[in-house]
Amino acid sequence: MTKFTPVLSRLMLLLSQMIDLFKPQNVARNLRQRDKLIGSILALLTGIGVAYAAIGFRTLIYLSQEVLLGNHNENILSHVDNLPAWKIILSTVTGGLVVSFIYRYLMRSAQPGSIADVMAANAVHHTVIPTRKGLFSALASAIALGSGSAAGREGPVVHLGATVSSWVAQRLHLSPNISRTLLGCGVAAAVSASFNAPIAGVFFALEVILGHYALSAFAPIVIASVSAAIVARIHIGNFPGFIIPDYYITTFWEFPAFILLGLISALAAIIFIKSLFFTEEFARKLSLPEWALPPFGGLAIGLLALISPYILGHGYGTTDGALKEIFSIQTLLLLIVLKVAASAIALAFRYGAGIFSPSLFLGAMVGGAFGFVAAAAAAQFGGVEFSYGLYAIVGMGAVSSAVLGAPISTILIIFELTGDYQITIALMVSVVISNLVTQHYLRATSVFHMQLKRIGLDLEGGRARHVMRSTHVHSLMQNDYAIASDMASIKDVQHVLLTKDHDHIYIIDEGCNLKGSVTLAELRKCPENTEENKEESPDAPLTAADICRPVTATLTPSDNLEDAFQKFDQSGEKALPVVTDDEQAEIVGILYHKQVLKAYNQALLSEKE
Repeated sequence: MTKFTPVLSRLMLLLSQMIDLFKPQNVARNLRQRDKLIGSILALLTGIGVAYAAIGFRTLIYLSQEVLLGNHNENILSHVDNLPAWKIILSTVTGGLVVSFIYRYLMRSAQPGSIADVMAANAVHHTVIPTRKGLFSALASAIALGSGSAAGREGPVVHLGATVSSWVAQRLHLSPNISRTLLGCGVAAAVSASFNAPIAGVFFALEVILGHYALSAFAPIVIASVSAAIVARIHIGNFPGFIIPDYYITTFWEFPAFILLGLISALAAIIFIKSLFFTEEFARKLSLPEWALPPFGGLAIGLLALISPYILGHGYGTTDGALKEIFSIQTLLLLIVLKVAASAIALAFRYGAGIFSPSLFLGAMVGGAFGFVAAAAAAQFGGVEFSYGLYAIVGMGAVSSAVLGAPISTILIIFELTGDYQITIALMVSVVISNLVTQHYLRATSVFHMQLKRIGLDLEGGRARHVMRSTHVHSLMQNDYAIASDMASIKDVQHVLLTKDHDHIYIIDEGCNLKGSVTLAELRKCPENTEENKEESPDAPLTAADICRPVTATLTPSDNLEDAFQKFDQSGEKALPVVTDDEQAEIVGILYHKQVLKAYNQALLSEKE
C-alpha cells in the first residue's frame, strides 16, 4: 500500500487541479489571460449556437403559420390569395392575443426586443440583455409573424443572436472587451444565417452595432459569421434569400435614372420612418390597456390584408414577386401604401418588432414602380428596353439602407444575393444618394438612432461620443479657483495669484458677476503705476477692472463635455469658468481643457475595450 501512496497522491493532486481549473472564477481568469484564442473559440461556438437559434426561430414561424394560416412555406404568395376573409382576421387577432399573453405572463414586459435594444446594450448596458426577455421576445415575434404580422424577421433574429452571446458572456464573466466582440459575433451570425450572406453579416455587426472596424473585433466576427452560414447551408440549403433573374444594365444612360431612384428612395424611407413614429404616438394616445394593443393591431392588419393579402407576414414572397416582375404598377403602388400602414401598426401596437424586412419590401415595391415608369419612358423616347426588376433590386437596397443606416451592409447583401458587379455599381449610386438625403432631412443616421433618442439615449457617433454627451461639466469642474474684486489693486491681484498658486484669476464685481480674467503673464507686463499713469490720474492707481480682459466663453454645470470641447476650441483658452445658469452668472467652478481631453481619452479606451 505504501508503494502506491505517492502515485495516488499525485493523481489526487492532478484531479484537484483539474477541478480548480473548471471553477467559474478560474475559468474567467483564464479567459481574460488568453483573450485572442478564447475569443476565437467562443466566436466559433457562438456562430454555431446562434445559427441553430435562427433556424429554430424560422421553424417557429413556419409552425405558427401552419396552424393559423394553413401553410408552412416561406413564400405564401399564392396561398394567401385563396384565404377567406374570416380566416385572415381570425389568424391575426388570435396571433395578437397569444403575443399579448406572452408579454404579460411570460416575458413580463410590453416591449419586444429590437436592434435598437442591442445597440443600447453595447453602448451603455455592458452588453447585458436579459435572457428571459430575449427568448420570450423571439417566441412572441415568431408567433406574430406566423399569424400575419407585417413586421420583420431579421430584427428579432438579431436580438435573439445578441441574447445568446450576452448569456455566454455573463455566464463566463468575460471582460468588457470580449463581451462586446461576442455581442458582434451574435449579431453577425444572425444576419449571416438569415440571409445566407456571411460578408454582409460581418459588416452589419461592425457598422450598425459596434460602430467601429477594429481588427481585434473583425477576426472573431468573421469566424462567427462564416460558421453560422455553414450551419444554415447544411440545414436550409445553399441558396440566397432571393432567387433573382439575370438582370443587366442596358445602357449607361440608365445611371441618371438610378440617381433619381436614390432621391425617390430617400423620400420613401422618410415617409416610412415618419409613419412609424406617428403611429406609435397615436397608439400611445389611445385609451387601450397594454394587453389589448397586439390583438387590436392584429385586427387592423387583418382588415388591411382584406384589400391585399400580400402584406401578411415578413413579405419575402411578395418581395420576391416584385424582383421577378410579376406585379402590375397598380399593385406595386397599392402595396407601398398598405405595407407602410401595416408595418407601422405592427410596430406601434407591439404585434412584432422587426423593421429590416418591411424596409426591403417597401424598397422593392418603390423600385419596381419607378422601374415601370423608367422602362416606359425609355421605350417611348429611346427605343430601349429596361427591366423593372432591376430597379426593384436597386430600390430594395436604397430604401432599406436609408432606414437602417447601414449602406455598406446593404450593398454587400445585395451583392451576395445577385453576384452581379454592374448591378452593385448602380446600387451604390442610389444607396449613397438615399442615405445622404435621408440623414440630412432627419438629422439622424438611422431609425434605430431615432428610437434611442426618444428614450434619451443619443448614440450618434458611437459610445465615445455618447460618453461625452452624457458626462456633464459639474462632474469634472474644480472648486479651486482664484477670484478678486474689480476694485482690487494690482498688488492685491498679484498677492492672490502668488498665494493661491494659480496662473490666472477671475475678476468679479460687487454683485459677484464675472467681469473678466487676468493671467500671471498679463500681470507681469502691466506696470503697477507708471509716470504716465501718475500724470493722468495721480490719485487713482490701476485696479483689476482696468487690466482684466473679457471672458470670451463660459460653461454652466449642466453643459456636457461635447459643449465644453466646442467652447475650448472656439476660445483657445486652457481653462474656462463655470457659472450659474441664470442672469447673474455667478462663478461656481473652473474646468481645464486637459480634464476634458482626459475624459475623452478614457472614453476612447473604453470604446476599444
